[in-house]
Amino acid sequence: MTDETKRTRVSFISLGCFKNLVDTEVLGGMLEKKNIDIVSDYEETDWLVINTCGFVRDAKEESIAEILEALEKKSAGEIPHVAVFGCLTQRYHAELSNTFSGADIIWGVNDLEELASIIVGERQGGYRDRNPFLYDHRHHRILTTTPNTTFLKISEGCSMPCSFCAIPLIRGPYRSRDIASIVEEARGYRERGFHELNLISQNTTFFGREGGGPSRLPDLLAAISELGFTWVRLLYLMPEEVDDALIEAFDLPSILPYFDLPFQHVAPGVLKRMKRGGGVTRNMRLIEKIRSRHPDAVIRSTFIVGFPGETEADHELLCRFARDAGIERIGVFGYSAEENTAAFGLDGTLPEETILARREMLMDISDDNMAAFNRRILTSRRRFLPLGPWENNSTVGRIDCQAPEVDGLTRVQAPFDEDGAPYEIRLTAFNNELLTGEKT
Repeated sequence: MTDETKRTRVSFISLGCFKNLVDTEVLGGMLEKKNIDIVSDYEETDWLVINTCGFVRDAKEESIAEILEALEKKSAGEIPHVAVFGCLTQRYHAELSNTFSGADIIWGVNDLEELASIIVGERQGGYRDRNPFLYDHRHHRILTTTPNTTFLKISEGCSMPCSFCAIPLIRGPYRSRDIASIVEEARGYRERGFHELNLISQNTTFFGREGGGPSRLPDLLAAISELGFTWVRLLYLMPEEVDDALIEAFDLPSILPYFDLPFQHVAPGVLKRMKRGGGVTRNMRLIEKIRSRHPDAVIRSTFIVGFPGETEADHELLCRFARDAGIERIGVFGYSAEENTAAFGLDGTLPEETILARREMLMDISDDNMAAFNRRILTSRRRFLPLGPWENNSTVGRIDCQAPEVDGLTRVQAPFDEDGAPYEIRLTAFNNELLTGEKT
C-alpha cells in the first residue's frame, strides 16, 4: 500500500463518565463514515483524540495530565496530530487554546460533525460552538464496550439549579431525545445481540419535562421493555423527581429494580446551600416506598462531604442516615469548588484534611452496608453477564445488582464463552466488591 492510499488512523482516550464515552463513540462513528480507521491508543496512529472531563478538580487534573503526555509524544515524533475536545475544553476553551498551543485542535462538546470534518481535512477552522449537540439513532457509533452491554444517552444537558455543579454551564439546558429515536437505537443493539442496556443522562427522571409536563420516562421504559433485553438499567435518577408512576414502571419486563439516587446530602442547611431538595424524612420515605414495591431493589447514592458550611453535626446526620437507610451502594465525593457555580466562594470552606476524614468515615459505612448486602445475597441464584476471561480459566462479569464500573465484579469458575449470553449462577463467597459464584 502506498503512502497516497494509506488510510488515516485515529485513536481515542475517553475520560470521565459514561455520557462522555457515548460522545467518543459518536465521534468515532462519524470518522468511520469518512473512511477513517479507529485503532487502539496503544497502536501507531495519525491522530490521538482526547475526550476530556471537567466536572471536578481531580477529573480536570487527570485530563490535563493526559493532554500533556500526548503533547510530549507529539513533540517526540511519536504522534503526528493531537485533538482535544469535551467538557474541560468547553469550559476553559480560551485558556486551554493558549496553554496547549501544541495541540492541532482544541474543541468543545458541540458541533461534532465539524470536528470530524476538520480531523479528516475536509475543512479548516476553529471551534465556533454554534449548535448544541444532541445525537440520535441516525448517528453511527463505534462501540467500545464488550459486545453484550452498552450505554444509550436519552438526553443532553441539565436544567437543575444545583449550586455545586458546572454541568449546565458546560452542556447547556436539558434537551430530551424523541422516544421513537431512542427505541430505534435500542432495537438496533438488541438485534445485534446486546443483553444489557444502560440508559443515561444528566438527569434521567427529567426526561420529556422541558415543556412543563410530567416525566415521559415511564412511557420510554414501557416501549424499551418490549425489545427483549435481559437487563435495562437506569442511571442518574434525581430523587426529588421519583414519583409513584416511575416506581411502578420498574415492574416492566427487563427493567432492573436498581435505583441510582444521588441524594448528595440530608442536612437541611447543606441542602439549602446546595439548592437541592430532600432530607432525612423525605429520603427515607422514598426508599421505603421503593423497597415496599420492589423487595429486591438495590439503592445506589452519591454524597458530597465538606460542602462549605457543613458542620460536624451535619456530617453526623448524613452518616446516621446512610447507615440507618442501609443504602447498598454509596459513592462519596469531597467538595470541589468550581468557578462560576453558585457555591463558588461561599463562606465556610473546610480544610482538605477535614474533607478527607469525613469522606473516609462515610466510606467505612459504605463498606459495612455493602458487606451486609453481600451476606444477604450469598447462596442466592442470580443472572450473570460475562464480560471476559480471567485468571485460572475463570470468567469475570457482573450480576444484576452491579452497575458498570462502580459496583464491583463477580467471578465465576468457568471458561469464558465469547457469545456473551447471560446465565444463572449461585453466589458462593465475597471479598469486598468482588463476588464469587458457580455456574448452576
